[in-house]
Amino acid sequence: AGVKVYPKEVMSEAFFGMSVGPECGGPLVVVNVWDRISVERWIFTAAHELGHLLLHPDSYDVDKTDENEVEEQEANIFASYFLMPQAVFENEWKDTRGLPFLDRVLKVKRMFRVSYKTVLYRISETMNPRGNVWLQFQVEHNKRYGRTLKKADEPQPASTDKFMASYSEASPAYEPEKLSETDFIPDRLARLVRQALEDEIISLSRAADMMGVDIKSMRNITLSWADNP
Repeated sequence: AGVKVYPKEVMSEAFFGMSVGPECGGPLVVVNVWDRISVERWIFTAAHELGHLLLHPDSYDVDKTDENEVEEQEANIFASYFLMPQAVFENEWKDTRGLPFLDRVLKVKRMFRVSYKTVLYRISETMNPRGNVWLQFQVEHNKRYGRTLKKADEPQPASTDKFMASYSEASPAYEPEKLSETDFIPDRLARLVRQALEDEIISLSRAADMMGVDIKSMRNITLSWADNP
């Protein structure tokens, strides 16, 4: 759309990117592609800076160096909806409603090439969850993988080729090693099992048989469903 994108490796976890207005040689978006920063963060930064160019054209003043917190939040919201349009997000979230919450978030995040934090933010803002989605995700991740995610951690991260890649690229062209175990989870079966359980058409033990898990695991899955429609 006429906006130049300049990937630049800067060895700093405090700098993610910046944008340059038309009056100074832009419109230009600079993205820090240092390998200690997740690819999801690279993508989000590009969308965030695009948000500044579109929403705050009067803010490109070389005499101003302090960040405007309101504008930063607006650019974050823009990036979230630019990368995950609400109607599409709602459809994908609905399609995964039979999966455990952890798998559900991971599958959606990989589909949209965003951070798990972006997915959790949208759930908390638009889906009316009954519980704390941030805590639930950490608890389920810790239980399965034995560790709590740190600030810069990104579970099942995207590969570097996803940055500046077109969504129209055919997925059969992707090599198998670039796929995650989450990409193979049969969400349609899980969604139908959940619906049948909620409608009291099948028992918990029958649901466990259909999902290929034991009763205890099935009970944990239903607990994961409880706070998230």
